[in-house]
Amino acid sequence: MSFRIPGSDQHKPQNIISLFNQLGTLDRISLEQGGTVSEYEEVREQHKDIAIEMPAGHGKTLVGGLIGEFNRRTRNWRVVYACATRQLAYQTGELLNSYGIRAVTLVKKRDDFSSVDLGRYQRGDAIVVTTYSHIFNANPAFSDPNQIIFDDAHAAEYAIQGFWELKITRRKNREQFEALIATLGDSISMHLQDKILHGTYDPVHDGADIIPQALWYPRLNQIRTLLDSKVDGTNLYYPWSRIRSHLHGCQIYLSHSTIAIRPVLPPNLRWPAFEKATERIYMTATIGNGGELERVFGVPKMYRISKFDSSANKVSGRRLILFPEDHFDTDQLLDILKETIRTQPRVLCLCPSESVADDLEEILREIVPEYTVFKAWHVEDSLTPFTSSERGILILNGRYEGIDLKDNDCRLQLFIELPVGIGLADKFLQDRLKATEIFNNLLITRVIQGLGRTTRGANDHAAVLFLGSRIGQYLYKDEFRKMLPAEIDSELELGFSQIDYINDKATWLAAIGDFYAQNENWRQAERYIRSETEKKKDDRIDNPTSKYFRETVTSEMDFMYAIWDFQLEKAHRAADKVVQTYQNTPLNGYRAWWNYLLGCVSYFQGNQDQMKEYHNRAIGAGPYKLWLDRRVFDTSLIEDIVYPEPMENQINAILDMLQRYGDRHNRFDKDLKSVHNGLGAKDSDHYEPAFCMLGKLLGFNAERPTGQGTPDGIWHLLKFWTVFEMKTNIIDPTGEIPFDDIRQTFVHDRYVMQNRPFQEGDEVSIVLICAKRLVPQYAAHATDGIYLVDPKLVGDIYEKLEIVLRTVLEKLKYSTFEDAKNRLGELLYEHKLDYLSLNEAFKQVLLKDAITS
Repeated sequence: MSFRIPGSDQHKPQNIISLFNQLGTLDRISLEQGGTVSEYEEVREQHKDIAIEMPAGHGKTLVGGLIGEFNRRTRNWRVVYACATRQLAYQTGELLNSYGIRAVTLVKKRDDFSSVDLGRYQRGDAIVVTTYSHIFNANPAFSDPNQIIFDDAHAAEYAIQGFWELKITRRKNREQFEALIATLGDSISMHLQDKILHGTYDPVHDGADIIPQALWYPRLNQIRTLLDSKVDGTNLYYPWSRIRSHLHGCQIYLSHSTIAIRPVLPPNLRWPAFEKATERIYMTATIGNGGELERVFGVPKMYRISKFDSSANKVSGRRLILFPEDHFDTDQLLDILKETIRTQPRVLCLCPSESVADDLEEILREIVPEYTVFKAWHVEDSLTPFTSSERGILILNGRYEGIDLKDNDCRLQLFIELPVGIGLADKFLQDRLKATEIFNNLLITRVIQGLGRTTRGANDHAAVLFLGSRIGQYLYKDEFRKMLPAEIDSELELGFSQIDYINDKATWLAAIGDFYAQNENWRQAERYIRSETEKKKDDRIDNPTSKYFRETVTSEMDFMYAIWDFQLEKAHRAADKVVQTYQNTPLNGYRAWWNYLLGCVSYFQGNQDQMKEYHNRAIGAGPYKLWLDRRVFDTSLIEDIVYPEPMENQINAILDMLQRYGDRHNRFDKDLKSVHNGLGAKDSDHYEPAFCMLGKLLGFNAERPTGQGTPDGIWHLLKFWTVFEMKTNIIDPTGEIPFDDIRQTFVHDRYVMQNRPFQEGDEVSIVLICAKRLVPQYAAHATDGIYLVDPKLVGDIYEKLEIVLRTVLEKLKYSTFEDAKNRLGELLYEHKLDYLSLNEAFKQVLLKDAITS
């Protein structure tokens, strides 16, 4: 026959199970897979957005492929199967074809697409497998699909955020960064301007901030004009082009090195390549129940399909989970890390951000220079460059799904910093508003997904090391771990139980060696994990706040699209619904946030009094009172709940540090012991770092400058500066202080004035810490303005502070953040550890009063 008669060689299946049988490439479909596709067929006519849970190892690709192929064959749909990376797209395309599902893979530049394969997709002759970036793109390659299937849907969060966010960094976009800071001008509060311009914005203490919309929006035309001229021809052009006409729907966040302009939630339904699809399927290993996927994709409602109960294990294989920072002191840690890495030829490192990944890369290149470092671009098309390396370290940021390293491909993984939030907006909510509850669900998803990267089968095994500051705030807490699968919780429990048992390098390496060997020593631990898993299956819980987030997600989306379209009345009603839902709940941070957004709407409606009222409520609801610029709310109405600004900063810095310890008592004890021992030492190599840490524990921005002629320490809190010279290596305290020591101290105030953001009205105190109490007469002229402090006073401050910190740490564990904050304020005043009392204590003795007659 010369011609093919359409339809003569293809029988249209009646349902998806019939399609599976017709393909005939696999012997069977699992009960969960069959139940999933059957439920999909039942509900698809009523729902445009459908989320499907398929844990790792349960055939997620087969389910997604069958759904797409069924629609392609029966409805002649154009089906796009979107993956996180090119490597995953190639892998998925091969797998689909092995099932008998017609698929083509198109992932490179649009101009390099095979015209034959593109034509097959366009006429519905094959599913196209591609990457998220070919949908969320200024010129999408696939702009008219009938169906989009998002593989590893949570991984799309990074692509979507980047699509709608203008992110300007000091390192990559210095010209644009500095010009925008200048254009924003005094809409940025003065103390933030100083920190940004002088580079002293502390990323730990200072976190991320927001510029109130009412302060920057009057400069809208200047901002647009500047960015129009500065982003052309750069990688900033496309994200700017998407939001420039909708800045009324955006907020501006900033940190020490980054400015981010972005909408509150991604308005994907205003992007035709996404919105026009008849149906969208979201495949994920962990589905969540608090509206997480809706917020990631910007849709008001998804129908959820899951055939797995909460106690089911969501990852395969076995992990030995350890916490090296709790086993070893800081000065031992790098050696332990080095020796652990050298036990394996290849190591996977997962980081939450580019900056964390860059810092880690610098450390690893120094301690294990013989290993080749691979980044995301090295494995974009294939993992082979890494898996074939003799000594390789793969460092990825923001990738907790979509990396499959099985068996000997990789048996060691470093989990660096918990991926609590992925951008400045998340960091702002977490650090400034203490709105952490929604991040519990996201963190659970990312931890589960991340733990499955190096254990891809039932008999696979890998060691996982957790490192970072927020581990104690989450993983150590029973209430958090009960939201994890029972098997992961049991693995964590085994890891915790080793902290006091493994206390030197030899036992550490021996334990890891036993695990890799899977010998009898390990088999005892394996039996414990299995036994504990069975016990824990019945005590799993859902995040108790998920019901509120689930209830508000539709109203949040209504607000987002209304403010994006400048429909102010509709936006006001939607935001008010969200606030009412959060009323009388423990979600104070979210209530504060949505009251702020209501204030923004009132600003656009021209109602200044109402704007201030909502902003007053925002300040009243949030536990941290300085997140909003005082110019946009009425400070007189909240004087009874706001500490003086320096005290508020001091208290919140201490609380943030204690929250990071959480239930991590071993790490907390080690750090306090290190400070105690250091302050008891005489040599500067131990005393000065301990004194710097003491300042941080007290809530100051404390530093130990390096270089010749620099102070030994600086403590800074807003307009208060204290600069220290330390002479602790004293054998005979009865002698006179050498003139050179005094002369060196005398100029330290000038160092601060010239090298730090010292402003008019700031105060600087010069302190000499020394056990000697006498000054020679000939040194009198150099003593003006210097205060003399006995090291014993510093020791007394530490002893009182330790009591305070332990008390408040317990309060954080068993009570609320607000109660802990109030108790901390009381204790700081009671023990005279507040910033003013400390300043007075350091200024009790003038050096000139110690001059010998």
